[in-house]
Amino acid sequence: MSKSSDLQRQMRSMSVLQWLGSRPWLGWAFVYAFVLSLFSIYRCMALKPLVMMYASAKDLTAAVALRALGLGFLEDVVCTTYLATSLWVFDCFKGLIGHQDSRRLAGRFVTFTVSWLLFVAMMAPFVADLVLVRLRSMRFTFDLVVMAIDERDHAKSVAVSSSEISDATLSVTEFLLVATFFAIVRTWAAWAELSTWNPTRLVLSSDDSLLYAALGESKNGPTPTRQRSSKQIGGCRQRVKQSLVALAGLVLFPVVVVAISCTSTPLVAYSALNTTLNELFARGLEPTLDVPVAAPMVVEDVVEESVEDADSSSNDDSEPADSSDKAENSQTNSDANSRESEREASQQNGQEALGETKAVNVSETATPASTSAPTPAPTPAPTPAPTPAPTPASTPAVKRVTLPWIETFIDYKTEEHTLLGENTLHRRTTGFKGDLAFDVNVTEEDPPNVLVIVVEAFRYHDSHYLVGEEDPSNLFKGSNITITPNFDKWAKGGIALRNFWSSWRTSRSVESLMFAQLPYDSVTKSGMTGGQQSTKLAGLPQLYSAKGYETIFTTGCLTDYDGWDSFLPTHGFDTVWSRNEMKEIAEKELGIKREDWDGDEHRGLNWGVHDDLSFQILGDLMVKKTKEQQERVARGEPKKPLFLNHYTISSHVDYKQRPKWYDEAEKPDFSALYKGEKYADNIKNYLEMRYFADVEMGKFLDRMAAEGILNDTIIVISGDHGQGPEFGNDVPEDRDVSATRVAGAIIAEGRLGNASGMVIDDATEQYDILNTLADMTGVPDGGFEQDGVGRSLKRKTQFGERTVYSNNPTRKMSVVRGHLRLRYERMTDYVLLHNADTDHDMENDLLPGLSDAERSGWLSWRDKGRLINSYYTKHWEKRCLLDEDC
Repeated sequence: MSKSSDLQRQMRSMSVLQWLGSRPWLGWAFVYAFVLSLFSIYRCMALKPLVMMYASAKDLTAAVALRALGLGFLEDVVCTTYLATSLWVFDCFKGLIGHQDSRRLAGRFVTFTVSWLLFVAMMAPFVADLVLVRLRSMRFTFDLVVMAIDERDHAKSVAVSSSEISDATLSVTEFLLVATFFAIVRTWAAWAELSTWNPTRLVLSSDDSLLYAALGESKNGPTPTRQRSSKQIGGCRQRVKQSLVALAGLVLFPVVVVAISCTSTPLVAYSALNTTLNELFARGLEPTLDVPVAAPMVVEDVVEESVEDADSSSNDDSEPADSSDKAENSQTNSDANSRESEREASQQNGQEALGETKAVNVSETATPASTSAPTPAPTPAPTPAPTPAPTPASTPAVKRVTLPWIETFIDYKTEEHTLLGENTLHRRTTGFKGDLAFDVNVTEEDPPNVLVIVVEAFRYHDSHYLVGEEDPSNLFKGSNITITPNFDKWAKGGIALRNFWSSWRTSRSVESLMFAQLPYDSVTKSGMTGGQQSTKLAGLPQLYSAKGYETIFTTGCLTDYDGWDSFLPTHGFDTVWSRNEMKEIAEKELGIKREDWDGDEHRGLNWGVHDDLSFQILGDLMVKKTKEQQERVARGEPKKPLFLNHYTISSHVDYKQRPKWYDEAEKPDFSALYKGEKYADNIKNYLEMRYFADVEMGKFLDRMAAEGILNDTIIVISGDHGQGPEFGNDVPEDRDVSATRVAGAIIAEGRLGNASGMVIDDATEQYDILNTLADMTGVPDGGFEQDGVGRSLKRKTQFGERTVYSNNPTRKMSVVRGHLRLRYERMTDYVLLHNADTDHDMENDLLPGLSDAERSGWLSWRDKGRLINSYYTKHWEKRCLLDEDC
């Protein structure tokens, strides 16, 4: 009985082996089935987070899910084909070596190693991408790896929660186990060998297969010439067939998949994206947004001349449209018909009067004849006449002016400028005009110093003064606490910017505050990355250098991050002091010991030197420079004022690192703002470090006032970006408004007159500071070059008329008008409109309640936001920001 059972088992084993041997394609089937199943499992797990990155929960319909999974499957098939082909090539080379016993063990080791490495190389980017999507709503690219390598010295400063570490560790462990299983099967299962068969044989007929086998036979002696010729022709035919199949699988099918991806909606394309394949194809699977250049703007301008003169001049080709600076940037049309056709074209492209600038109608601007000029004799009755009687009175006329499309993003009503190219923001600004919102007492004989203080993570709603007593979003939870009493005090005596926006990340704030740009659109890079030494820029440092100022940059932070150490001196700063210089000065002049930085005193943090010391050193510098200025003036020499930019650092995440003296000091009770919150400890730490930064800035400002320096200095205070400690430190930018709406104020002691205490409630952005300071302190002779999109806050504008753009590349883009903010995706159709004052956390979408015309207006401003974003992205990448043609 036992022998019979053994025999049956042997026969079954032989049958299985025979079955396996008769199916040489099993190795290929295993690779495809195993890998595609793994792809599908990961995709299903990450589909919802993927869609939520680019849209909202309501957009995750069955149709979207099926299309994303279908396109994703096709991309996965391409990726798996490349893996299988690579394994087949390896197996073929391995077969050339032979199967001697002495080499079998080494051969298995090589097979295991190569199989494991190829599998990991193919799957790791894909898995890393979906893990990042789940944990941080980010996509993986090799740029992220490059950034991690470049900034490896700062890796310990990245905030990573224990839950993220656990999740990532589990994902990596699972992935490595799967890769090991795949490699073991490839090593020990004979049927997993790929060199015994390949898919190109599917096209061979039975005759071709026999002929293919006959080509290898040589033991039967010479073959007749006619028969040999026939076999050679047949061999060529089958090789051509096999080559065509290989071409179709490795080239044509991937091309078709790329074409399908390009024709899919951005939401489907992003949700289906196979990161490994996308990186291999040089990001060819990513959807691209074709942002057309806008049509020329047609605006209407009132011209003080008689109606007859206006009519005649409109038909005169040689008559200029305007005698002001617009003549350099605009052109008039030769007749009324051409003007009408241009206006219709402009309306079709959504560009009439900037979208946000209302066209001025004749009926709105013309002054009634009864009040502007003598009128004819009165008639007995005021009955309307079908045709008005001609009068000799002079009335204002309206002329249409065509401006280049680029003027959409320049406040041409208040900024006098000349464009230095047709499709570029590069221009020369020669002055400013228009009604004043406030005035500043500045003279050319005694130009003031200018200081821009940029406070780490200083969000708008940390200041109770900016939020207001009504607190419509209940940000202070009914309490009368203020976290920033010193900022509030100085903002009340200056000009407060309560609707002030940024574009997230510190490096990006430099692009906006110093160069008035919408920052370069990238998750892993900024406009400063690598130092940009071959890129020409023009902004505040260049403006004040042209005015004879000394330009100085100071920070307690290290500057070898993101290329700051080479960017700053390359682009306009005569002197740069960072962590190393601050430490040296503190040890030499302030009695700080070397061991105090990282020892028990904690005078430093992993990012640099705490704000108490950096503000002390900044104050000492300004006292010293002021004395030098006074001595030069006494000698009859030019004053040589200062332009300084100072960045703080102590309130950087994780908010736990603080000087010992402050840790032990008594602090205000902020519990009303964090009690009961999920991340209560984190919020408490944030508030205490926000208070610390405010106290140290307050000490600095009080000292400058006592030294008499504040009356000789114009100061701008701005948060570099905001923070959302209420959402934890992993993804603080998820609290979108907290991350991008920042605190801002302009301090000009003794210079503002009645404007002292003014609050600007209209939407403003960091990129407005360049033109504002230029307007306040005056432009140099001949003007100054720039390529910014800001306006001068010194000039009046109608509330809600101005559009500002505030983008967070790790989340969404936005456009703000008044208190309304449209949050949108750079590629997909996702949009959400909310009131940033009354709905801080975006719980009420206002778009469904709008009329079609109102909704169309907001979508038009969104399109303009995409246009200007793509403009700066292109010009940064091509390094042509100040070139006439890019």
